[in-house]
Amino acid sequence: MRKPILLVCLTLIPVSFARAQIPTSERDALIALYNATNGASWTPPTWDTATTGSECTTWKGVSCNASDRVSSLELQYSNLDGTLPAELGNLEQLIILKLFGNPHLTGSIPPELENLALLQYFEAFNCALTGSIPQELGNLSNLGHIRLYNNQLTGSIPPELGNLSKLRYLILSGNQLTGSIPSELGTLDLWGLDLGFNQLSGSIPPELSNLTNLYGFIVEFNQLSGSIPSFLGTFSNLYFLELTSNQFTGGIPPELGDLPNLQVLELGSNQLSGAIPPMLGSLAGTLLELRLEHNRLTGSIPPQLGNLSVLERLYLYGNRLSGEIPTELENLTSLLDSNGLRIRWNALHTDNASLISFLDDKQYHDDWSSTQTIPPENPAVSRIGNHTVWLSWDAVSYTTDSGGFEVFSSPTGTSVWTSGGWTESKSTLTFPVTGLDPGTSYDLAVVTYTDPHADNLNLVNSDFSAQVTATTADTGCSQPVIDISGTGMGPFTLSLTEGYGSYLWSTGETTATIDVDSTSGQWYWVTVNPGGPCEETAAVFLDPEIFTDGFESGGTTEWSSEVP
Repeated sequence: MRKPILLVCLTLIPVSFARAQIPTSERDALIALYNATNGASWTPPTWDTATTGSECTTWKGVSCNASDRVSSLELQYSNLDGTLPAELGNLEQLIILKLFGNPHLTGSIPPELENLALLQYFEAFNCALTGSIPQELGNLSNLGHIRLYNNQLTGSIPPELGNLSKLRYLILSGNQLTGSIPSELGTLDLWGLDLGFNQLSGSIPPELSNLTNLYGFIVEFNQLSGSIPSFLGTFSNLYFLELTSNQFTGGIPPELGDLPNLQVLELGSNQLSGAIPPMLGSLAGTLLELRLEHNRLTGSIPPQLGNLSVLERLYLYGNRLSGEIPTELENLTSLLDSNGLRIRWNALHTDNASLISFLDDKQYHDDWSSTQTIPPENPAVSRIGNHTVWLSWDAVSYTTDSGGFEVFSSPTGTSVWTSGGWTESKSTLTFPVTGLDPGTSYDLAVVTYTDPHADNLNLVNSDFSAQVTATTADTGCSQPVIDISGTGMGPFTLSLTEGYGSYLWSTGETTATIDVDSTSGQWYWVTVNPGGPCEETAAVFLDPEIFTDGFESGGTTEWSSEVP
């Protein structure tokens, strides 16, 4: 009697583990996906679509819930080749949809996905999806993750995504999205927002100030403009703030120094101006990367940056930073050797041997000093007249990129500095400061400047050189006057309004009148002598380049008013 009972029990065991077949509509949806994406070429094993009832147990990437409904579809890195069918919208109890890592998955995202009311994960990054992001995704009220980066999606970010109250991660970087960042995203409780490597424009919406739980805010490589909002300094959970390669202007908010967990701060390749906030030194113990390269930052490096004890990368190259490098930077011992520091193409300097050695060890390619725009040494007075002082100076070592020198004068004791002109080349080592008052003591100084170039789009000027003092003569000699005639782009005629015994122009000519065919701004001067001790020089800047809006092109007006 026991044997039949045992056989009955053995017969019932397989039946107790059998699963019912999934609904026909869901099976059809899976087969539609298989056919639309060339399932025969998927990374093995593929689906046995001829067999029914095994979808939940043997079909790769398919999982079902206790009700025999498809709840998970995970086909990442499976060599899907084709498009997503609209039938996916029939998987009404789907919670997870992971399709990432299929570079041949093309076409648009079906709007029918709005039927997936239970969907929590939608991840289809590193594919080749095209078209726009369907606004219907905004109906998926349970969606917590949208990761669609590294596709070819176009159009704007649907503001309807602001309806997704459970959304925690929105990662759309590496597409071709345009338009502005929807202010509606500010209604969410996002933890990660990555919209980088798109073509987004406009400013950061103030409504995003509500995203106080963000740990990653990444919008690099877009066309965003305006100022960096100070409210980012209230995001106490923020670990990554990456705004590189946009068109942000204004200063760096000092409030960013209030972020207690910040590890990466990347603001490079924008149009930021002003000084580096000393408050950034408060990020000690957390900040690993500080990248401010290729902006328009001025002033000196704050010594407080030496507090960043775990900093591995400090990139400040391609700005207009000037002054002496603080010795506190030697405290940055965590900087990577030979790649942790990049400060080239500024106007920085130091004579501290220990600091120089440290910077050489940390600087990329061991060379930080050869591209610094520094003032010339040994300025000296070579000749003095009633209205003119001739200055000379030593050559500078950085001549790879073009530039020149500007001379300044100030009546001694007044600290009211006036530009006396500039050379057109770093090889010119003398210049006449003209238009001075007779019998007056003047302080004089020289500034080196480097023109914009491929490695730094800024006009960079050095600190002022050491000052020299000279007193003009008072022998009654008059200042010559140069008359300019000509229109448009020239040619022009330069002539003296009075006759003199001798003439020597900066062009080498020795006549009273010269013709010049200048197509760009240039200084000309002439030294005359009517006979006797009255040798005097007059100088004039000739700039025929006028834009149609009436503004001069070129010139050094943005910095020539600075004082030592």
